[in-house]
Amino acid sequence: MENGPLFSDEEFFQNQLNLDYPGMENTAQAIRKKDYLTARKEYAKYIRTHLKPEQYFTIPYDGPGNCIVLDSETEIEAADRICTNRLVSCGTPYSFGDKVDWYWNATPDGYPEWTWQLSRHNEWKLLAHAYQRTGDERYAKKCADFFASWVKQARYPGPMPKGWSLCWRTIECGIRMGCNWPYALHAFFKSPAFTDDILVDWAKSVCEHGYLLQQQHKEGNWLIMEMNGVAQLSIFFPELSKSPEWLDFAFKLLEEELKRQIYPDGFQYELSTNYHEVVLANYVQLVRVAMAYQIPVPDTFFSTLELAAEVYPKLMMPNGRLPDLNDGCNSPAADFLEGKLVLFPKREDFRWVVSHGKSGHPPVYNSVAMPYSGIMVMRSGWQLDDVWALLDAAPFGHGHQHEDKLSLLLFAHGKLLLTEGGNYAYDESEMRKYVLSTRSHNTIRVDSSDQNRQKNYHWSEQDINRPADFTWQIKDKFEFAQGCYSEGYAAPGTDDVVHKRSVYFIKEPMFQNMKPFFIVVDRMYSSQVHSYESLWHLDSEQINFSAGKVAVPGLELLYSQAIEKADAAYGQTEPEWQGWIATSFRQGDYRPIQAVRCLSRGKNLRIVTILDPFSHFESVSASDNIEQTEITIKLNDGSYITLDEQHLGYSAQNNTHHLNAD
Repeated sequence: MENGPLFSDEEFFQNQLNLDYPGMENTAQAIRKKDYLTARKEYAKYIRTHLKPEQYFTIPYDGPGNCIVLDSETEIEAADRICTNRLVSCGTPYSFGDKVDWYWNATPDGYPEWTWQLSRHNEWKLLAHAYQRTGDERYAKKCADFFASWVKQARYPGPMPKGWSLCWRTIECGIRMGCNWPYALHAFFKSPAFTDDILVDWAKSVCEHGYLLQQQHKEGNWLIMEMNGVAQLSIFFPELSKSPEWLDFAFKLLEEELKRQIYPDGFQYELSTNYHEVVLANYVQLVRVAMAYQIPVPDTFFSTLELAAEVYPKLMMPNGRLPDLNDGCNSPAADFLEGKLVLFPKREDFRWVVSHGKSGHPPVYNSVAMPYSGIMVMRSGWQLDDVWALLDAAPFGHGHQHEDKLSLLLFAHGKLLLTEGGNYAYDESEMRKYVLSTRSHNTIRVDSSDQNRQKNYHWSEQDINRPADFTWQIKDKFEFAQGCYSEGYAAPGTDDVVHKRSVYFIKEPMFQNMKPFFIVVDRMYSSQVHSYESLWHLDSEQINFSAGKVAVPGLELLYSQAIEKADAAYGQTEPEWQGWIATSFRQGDYRPIQAVRCLSRGKNLRIVTILDPFSHFESVSASDNIEQTEITIKLNDGSYITLDEQHLGYSAQNNTHHLNAD
């Protein structure tokens, strides 16, 4: 194909194929005669007779990503739209007219992900699935046209100084090879639209992907996607001379990465609910392909993937969705666990999540601590009307980090009431800066500045086996978690500030008809006087302030006398962004929420906050002396409760772990 793959016919046929591979006899005979026209015909015939769709399509269909289906659009409607060259990348559509320019950027701010992700070719997979359902040859012809257009415009560049170009970023290469191209090829290869030229140049391009991904692979979640792609292209094109080497290379790296990327408590080292699933999904996808094609899989894959899959029920909120941790996602845990249940059919807790409680059984625990990931989940049970909270005392993680240590989330009355900014498009916008910052999370800022872990961040290989710096107890009457932040803030003179947060989940009623509530105690240590801004993001349009109390529907927040002033920002843009939540990963998708700001000032200070989902209390009284541990709470009926932190798990030491204490 003119101006197609970088490999010429001579280079590809003479050097890139194993001519002794079973079924390649006719192709080999033509190649030895240097009759490349015949070689192309014979090799295309080999592909048509040796692909195994009956095995490939035993693997359930997983829809394409990248927000390529418009709101309220069916898959067939999307396929018909794609046939008109109206494509969507990162949720933003663009009509190309007669010819797609694969280097185009349709966003007003030049958002580079739009161009990069366009070359993931998610549309090809969607067209293929529509073809599987309808047999409409328009879809096959459009995919063939896309391939011919792309392979001409976006020729394989060979080794690149930065490791990528606009159409050959390694993450896209991995996604193409491990997801979209295999599905499209197995769906379309018998269609008249997939001519000999298309099939041969498809194989050439696949081979070029193998070289690039072996030579210029990255790390982290990218590496997993890249090696999934390398392994799959080796399985589907075993006649390539490098396929055995590439397959061995990919499996070896993937096995090593399980030890490098998965904490002993199961969470992937980026500590993001989104990228945890990216990594697991790629492993599971490869395992299912390997099983379908009788390719041996290392035993460590199964044991580590099962441990990692347990993270979903551990983190899951009562509505079945996951918290949006770091660059995370608020997706249903059932969607993520469904593919894993095939590998672990005896896991009745997985089955319970996937079936939405219709079969299997819930986990044997309610609350759970993740000692290496630094996360404590407190829950009253597994039903929609139960109470759930999460304390994030995690290390900074390996990537996609937010400056949010000691942030707290709270779910009650069927809704995430105490929320955060979420995850937003990876652009340069103020909204993107906001969601990464401390000011979009429920923790404390110092002197109007955010946490600044990024400044001195360094990941070492040993960190994956290092327990997080937090303490916990899980008892019948109450639960306790405590974390510490001492890694600095952005403002000058804040290097010695230490924030220690203790969260008490009071489960057993102290009086008749009392329901669970939370006590949050923040201790701020410093040798100098600082201003402290305690932030609480409440997902509500309504808000009511009274003395020592802030209320929104479903949650009351009571604060001690250490707080000098409280107000709220709602959709603020000046002098800085505050009071927003992302509603999707697409540019422009966000809405305002209430960001309550409780202000205090001092050197060493204790700040006590009650989070009451059931409107039990009138006020809270607690000394701001950092050494004090008593807390007095006044109930609405005029009676009082006095609690002592020392009886609820608090310790001045922050390096002793208590799991399931008596």
